[in-house]
Amino acid sequence: MTTMKYETQLFGGQTNLHCMKQILQNAKLNSHGGIRLAICIATVFAVFMLTACSDGNGTKSFHSSDEAIREYHGFLTNLRQSDKVTIQSLAKTINEWRVLDDSVTSCILRDTVKKAHSYPFAVYRELNDSIHIELCRMAISKQRTFHDLLYLREQTSSHAGDEELQQAVKEVQPFFASLDSLPIYNKGGKQAVLKRYLLFLQKSAKQGIHGKEDLLAFIKEEHLHFKSFLQYLPDFADDDIGDIRRITEQCCREILRAADRKDLSHKDAMIYLSMRTNLRLLRNAQAAIEDLKSGRVKDEHTMHAYLLMMMQPFMTMDDLSVGVLSDKDKADLYKIADALPKEMDNLAKKLHLDKQRLSDMPILMMKIYVTRL
Repeated sequence: MTTMKYETQLFGGQTNLHCMKQILQNAKLNSHGGIRLAICIATVFAVFMLTACSDGNGTKSFHSSDEAIREYHGFLTNLRQSDKVTIQSLAKTINEWRVLDDSVTSCILRDTVKKAHSYPFAVYRELNDSIHIELCRMAISKQRTFHDLLYLREQTSSHAGDEELQQAVKEVQPFFASLDSLPIYNKGGKQAVLKRYLLFLQKSAKQGIHGKEDLLAFIKEEHLHFKSFLQYLPDFADDDIGDIRRITEQCCREILRAADRKDLSHKDAMIYLSMRTNLRLLRNAQAAIEDLKSGRVKDEHTMHAYLLMMMQPFMTMDDLSVGVLSDKDKADLYKIADALPKEMDNLAKKLHLDKQRLSDMPILMMKIYVTRL
């Protein structure tokens, strides 16, 4: 198992690595057909994108379903007049649509008995489909960047106005901030680092998680081993480290089981695991960029893996993951987004990939995100 497969499955959720490899294969200059790029990315994203909903703030009040449908139709008409919108305008429009959509559906549900093919539900669905089409058109009306994609995700997150969640993140953030100050212990070289990592995970899986104190201790020591692992990241490219991935997944399941047993709250399990995964994705991408800049990555196989690793935060973070990003995490992620074009351009030359197709990745990801709103 390659390092990239390890990083993808262990630190970034359930990414379909085979599909992502197909994306890069389809981007090669001499590619002959195959699965279309957009379809393949859609397959990857289908696992991760959560259906967003408005928080209900600023909802409009309609006197009848007819009035609500007229307003919805008017909104669609205005969308059709928009062209080459800025990312700020697109984010604002999506948020306005969500509020309106909540109001329209609430009015219809209040005024009618829901029947699959009856007015006004049939009309509402047709309008809703058309609005999605227009929003997608607006999303791809200009060239977009990873910076734009992150901005849109941040501004339109269904958790953006969740004050309770933000307060919880502020309370948890000092713990995660302290993890980066942990010392790197790499005595004995990469094999010793790998052995200590595996022994720690085996012990944790066997003992289980029995409360919040155990959860914090696990995340802290795991990060210590992870930091040491990152020091040898290019060297692990051809090593079989499937046991690390497998037992880490087992440890994460133990955390969820602890929440089911009420040994710790589901809220803590959700927030700590989400922020843990965010930290991994960020540090993976940062390490990949630094390794590429320093020239530590030599072979094409590893370069392909690093290309995926740099893009992974933008592919695998779901709505909750974006919602629990701290201000520092957001700043780090924007730095990664701004560094990606240059790094991807360099890799495109070395790997003989289609530069334009790679530069179109953000716009394809944005279209998929908007489609699933």
